Amino acid sequence: MNVSVIIPAFNEEQHIRKTIHAVRQGGWAGEIIGVNDGSRDRTGRVLEHTCDTAISFIKNHGKTAAAKAGWMAARGDVIVTLDADLRESAVYGMALLEPLYLGTADLVIGTAHSQKQRGMGMLKKRVQYVLKERCGLSLNMPLSGQRAFFRKHLDLFQHLQAERFGLETMMNLHAHETGLLIQEVEAPFLHQGKGIGLNGFLHRGRQWLEVERCLRKYGRSPSSPR
Repeated sequence: MNVSVIIPAFNEEQHIRKTIHAVRQGGWAGEIIGVNDGSRDRTGRVLEHTCDTAISFIKNHGKTAAAKAGWMAARGDVIVTLDADLRESAVYGMALLEPLYLGTADLVIGTAHSQKQRGMGMLKKRVQYVLKERCGLSLNMPLSGQRAFFRKHLDLFQHLQAERFGLETMMNLHAHETGLLIQEVEAPFLHQGKGIGLNGFLHRGRQWLEVERCLRKYGRSPSSPR
């Protein structure tokens, strides 16, 4: 099967070239599509020189819009989405493919760990709780951006009512509630993360708000555990 790799990127000039190089070195991707989500640095220029297809937004529209734009441009039978800051560890994207080929999963989620010290994981725990309460689904890394699915399920994910960083949460919910098989795989992905400083705190705060807005649109959000 042909594999399309989608890499949404916002201000990732520092990391994106190594991420794309690692995917190419792995030899498992049929095409690489980079989506520049209104970056203020040279991310767009790097994508133009290193990707098979480069899409560029003038303004920042968020991860959901960037991923969807890449999905629509994809030509492969399998669509893989990877974070832009995986650098050398992006080579392990091939680990996402085996469950699809074996028929044990329709949506594969790969583990990803931060190289920087992170916060308390409150958003992760919140999403885990919602998934468990709403549909009995238990995921270790529900917010991981390393994902693979078959093109035949593209319409389902393309029409998700998700905002920005709410993408992964909504993919989990829709996939489960429409009967798709979800499988997590252990892979040594490493992303840079935002750390525990002010930027990291603000980033996680935005993520939390965007996920909560998506949950309210999707349906009544369960209360957080006490």
